[in-house]
Formats: sequence, structure tokens, C-alpha cells
Amino acid sequence: MQLKLVKRVIGDPKEFYKLVGNYEKRMGKYTSAKYGLSRFPTVNILDIFPDLDITIKNYTYLTGTSMVTDIALLSLLAKSKPDCDYMEIGSWRGESISNVAVYAKSCLSFTLSKEDIISYGWGERVAEMEGFFTQNIPNLTVIHADSAKFDFSTLNKKFDLIFIDGDHSYTGALIDTQNAFKLLKDQNSTIVWHDYAFDTEAVRHSVMAAILDGTPKEFQKNLYHVSNTMCAMYSPKHFNSYNLESPAKPDKTFTVNIKAERI
Repeated sequence: MQLKLVKRVIGDPKEFYKLVGNYEKRMGKYTSAKYGLSRFPTVNILDIFPDLDITIKNYTYLTGTSMVTDIALLSLLAKSKPDCDYMEIGSWRGESISNVAVYAKSCLSFTLSKEDIISYGWGERVAEMEGFFTQNIPNLTVIHADSAKFDFSTLNKKFDLIFIDGDHSYTGALIDTQNAFKLLKDQNSTIVWHDYAFDTEAVRHSVMAAILDGTPKEFQKNLYHVSNTMCAMYSPKHFNSYNLESPAKPDKTFTVNIKAERI
């Protein structure tokens, strides 16, 4: 039965999207029933950074890249934390961590090795791009490992800011979330999850469920969606928040200057 289902899904993309859609609906019902939440409360990014103004570099506009606003959020958070120790799970090409490294004291990247990428079935082309933007960053340490299998206690280190952008399955996001809360340095530390949403508005309920199930109960009230991003955030700070209605009515605009050069 499972083999027949796989063959049907592979043979018909509509079946794939239907299957994913049904799964996400079930996970949405799960979070509503267990936590009374269909989405996290949204905090306006300008309430976090009223003077938002930052330059993003090494941006490719290619598949798998975080949004400009996602990378801006991470960079601004790192910039706001003196001597920031930053950890990222799932760096791949390295657009986000190469930007954060400008503002952080130290950066630690957990990402799959080229060999693991191939062995997991993603192919040589994906493996070739691993670490594309993370060469020669002096304050960056890269550990090639599967975060779900790594013993983080061996690090003997805590972090001010943790970005989770690895395995976006429920199980993968759950394990990364549970580990991240054990690695927070102090009461001012922050966690950001990428792909909490499929875009800036449509919640990815399987990831949301993993975040909720992996977050200690006393911290669940501090989970937010950051407006204009695909990110969820745990912050010890209290922010005024609101229930996002989709399609969202614009309440701000961004100025984007684009300059490209060959590499």
C-alpha cells in the first residue's frame, strides 16, 4: 500500500500537494486542539527594530534562500546583542550566517557534509553548493553533522542567538527545538525558526506543532511570528502582538537597493 502511494504521488504532482495539504490541515487541527492556537501571535518587525536599516550581502535570490527580511531579522538580532555567540542549524550555501558573522562575536554552524548530503539522496549538485559563502570567515566554526544525532553537551558552550533552519519535518524540528532551549546562554537569549510559514502569512503547521511541543511550557507564551518574514521567534521580551489576517493589509514598505556583481 505504501509503495503504491509513493508511486502515485511521484507520478502526479497534484497528489503530492494534496497529500502535503491534508497533512498540514491535520497538524493545524492538532495545534488548535492541544494549544488553542492556529498560528503564533504576530509582532510587527518595526516594534522589534523601529529604525530598521541594514544591508544584506551575498544574497542570491535562488531556491532555498531565506527571504531578505529573514536575514535582516537575524543580523539585527545579532547586532543588538553585545559579543553575540550565534549558532545556526542548517547553513547549506551560507547566505544567512555570512551576514550574521559581520555582527556576532562567534558563529557556529551545524550543517551536513557533502558526503552526507549525497548519502541522504539530495544529489551531487546540492552537495556542491554546501559552504559556498562560508569560506574564510574568521569567527566561524563549521561542524559537519546531523543535528538530530549530535551530542550538544560536548560543546560546553551556550548561545545568545540560535537559528534553526535544518530538517523541517515535525521530528527534525522537534529535536532541534528541544536541543536549542538547552543551549540558551541566559534570560536574554533568543531562538529563531525558519520556515515556520510557507511564506509571510501561510503557517506551516507541522513546524509550528514541533516548535510548541519542543518548547518548555513556561516559554510558550513568548513565541511569536515576526511580520514580513517566514520566521517564528522565541524572545524573553514581551511585545505587543496581533492576530494576522490573510491577506494582510500593508502597514509598512521597505526600500530595496539592488546591486549585483559576478562571482
